[in-house]
Amino acid sequence: MDPRLHIIVTTENGKARTFAMSKPVLKRILITVSLVFVVSTVAGITYSIENFSLKGKINNLETDVTLLSTEKEGLQHHVLSLEEKAKAQLTGAYGELNQRSQMIDSILSVLEIAPPPQTPDMESSDNNTGGPFTKISDHSLEELILKVDRDIQTISPIPLGYPFKAKRISSWFGRRTDPMNGQSAFHDGFDLPGEIGTKVKATADGKVADRGRNSTYGWYVLIDHGNGFATMYAHNSKILARMGAKVKRGDVISLLGNTGRSTGPHLHYEIRYKNRAINPAKFVNINKLVSLSSS
Repeated sequence: MDPRLHIIVTTENGKARTFAMSKPVLKRILITVSLVFVVSTVAGITYSIENFSLKGKINNLETDVTLLSTEKEGLQHHVLSLEEKAKAQLTGAYGELNQRSQMIDSILSVLEIAPPPQTPDMESSDNNTGGPFTKISDHSLEELILKVDRDIQTISPIPLGYPFKAKRISSWFGRRTDPMNGQSAFHDGFDLPGEIGTKVKATADGKVADRGRNSTYGWYVLIDHGNGFATMYAHNSKILARMGAKVKRGDVISLLGNTGRSTGPHLHYEIRYKNRAINPAKFVNINKLVSLSSS
């Protein structure tokens, strides 16, 4: 018996051709075909799975892109909102700063004091200079800040307002009849009556230049404010500010009393300019523009 496999192939014209193939060869061919089929099938399934997974990832990415776009729009709106708020706050700050600048101008005008002229950081010359001309706006925030800063430096050593909320002035600056002996005399300051223990406050920034007690002023404290200004607070019951201490406008420096040459509880308040007593009237009336904190 022939162990080979015979394959007969006929053509269109009726001729037949016979191919003989041994069974081992056929078996190997079948195994090879089967392996190719299995590998192809597995590859196809793997590709399908990967393709499905890839489509899922693409869908997820598209979703993420959509969410990011939405978040981006939200952030853009938020940024615009913040910019609008910043502009509004800047406008408000400018308005408030301008109002304070006008207030300082009013104070200096009432006191007939002019702020120091603006001095450049470096000396300028008409020679060896140039560059484009850029006009600086008079209403720019930077210019306004510089102006207010200069004005504050001018006004900080000037005593303004009352040392405490006095209801009245019992004795004014100038000529008067002395309350102790009835003779004509000159009064160097204001007498502000009040209750013993009332907190007395510094009317400007400065440094405690002297403090102590004598027969005329009783317990007193003298504050040097610089630029020629000083203030005296007399007839206190107690001095709180230490010698040489730096004080700010509104700091409590003493307690009102009835010590020294006094007919009743009150504060004798003097303003001195270049070691000469001056009328405090204009300076204390500034309390309409400057508010000293009180408790």
